Amino acid sequence: MANISIRQLQYLLALADTGSFSRAAERVGVTQSTLSAAISALENELGTLLIDRSSRRAGLLPAGEAIRAKAQEVVATVSAMPELVSDAGQPLTSKLRMGVIPSIAPFVLSRLIPSIGESYPELRLCLREGLTRRLIDGLQEGKLDVALIAHPYSLDGITGVSVGKDPFLLAVKSGHPLAGRKRVSAKDLEHEHILLLESGHCLRNHVISAVGPIQGQDDVLATSLITLVQMVDFGLGATLLPSIAAKAGVTRGTDIVLVPYDGPNSYRTLMLVWRQGSARADEYSQLAEHIRSKPLKTLLPAPSVT
Repeated sequence: MANISIRQLQYLLALADTGSFSRAAERVGVTQSTLSAAISALENELGTLLIDRSSRRAGLLPAGEAIRAKAQEVVATVSAMPELVSDAGQPLTSKLRMGVIPSIAPFVLSRLIPSIGESYPELRLCLREGLTRRLIDGLQEGKLDVALIAHPYSLDGITGVSVGKDPFLLAVKSGHPLAGRKRVSAKDLEHEHILLLESGHCLRNHVISAVGPIQGQDDVLATSLITLVQMVDFGLGATLLPSIAAKAGVTRGTDIVLVPYDGPNSYRTLMLVWRQGSARADEYSQLAEHIRSKPLKTLLPAPSVT
């Protein structure tokens, strides 16, 4: 049996993330020589090189990539053990580290936090806002327990359940030719200047999937839905907004008209997700049902559970 420590795996993952021995050592709080020695010991134990030391960036060799996912799983499992012990008697009574993407957080947290606090008073909720890729990485590395994200998105090694469908609405300035329509489709937007969030936001990809090819899609970019709304209000173009943002009042005080959007990919699915194989999956499913039935109930239409 191989003599491999959790610490060695943590060091390997830090090195894979940072691409630098010095930055990896800083991340895990040890000296560079300590980290380097631990990685070398791991390589000796496995009988193969894991790290490419020939270039400026210390990347993983094929053998390193081969064990990366399993290393993430092992580290995440061990990291969760203290919480598993404390939760043994009663579910949702210890610390829960939840990530939320920026196109959900501002519109849901004001309802989510008090609702969870009322239903699960012993639960210590620790929140982190971040882009989807970073939250998925956090789940895989054991730094997060659950994340509230929007699907479709690649969920390799991640599982979860739907908490509701979030339909898109076309946002245009008052007086726009489409402002008086009861509904619009992708064909109606063929010649419109569609404004988008910058790369990294899953909502950007969802809008492109709904609308189709967009001319000059990077001419004007926003980092948040708030900025996107202001751009529409200034007459710079149109955009698609999620219903939860509209119902939370993101266009309040503007001269913007919202029109229901029809067609393929006309909504995104909000999901509570967690690491596949998590021992707390039953708890997370219970939390998802709570989110679906209480804080999101007035923001979304009746969901289709997946």
